[in-house]
Amino acid sequence: MKNILLHPKHKRKIAEDFGVSKQTVDMSLSYVFNSCNAKKIRLIAKILLIQEAEKIDDESAISQ
Repeated sequence: MKNILLHPKHKRKIAEDFGVSKQTVDMSLSYVFNSCNAKKIRLIAKILLIQEAEKIDDESAISQ
């Protein structure tokens, strides 16, 4: 089953930005909903995850 894991702070931000409930965000990230909004929510989630990953310093991650 597909599911996009996202920190609750990001879910709250997406819910605020889209004017929807956190449950709608959760269901969109779990692919229960496949509306235009749900697709946009998944795209924003992907962008947020990429931004988080870019914060990782490769050098310090390897040396630990």
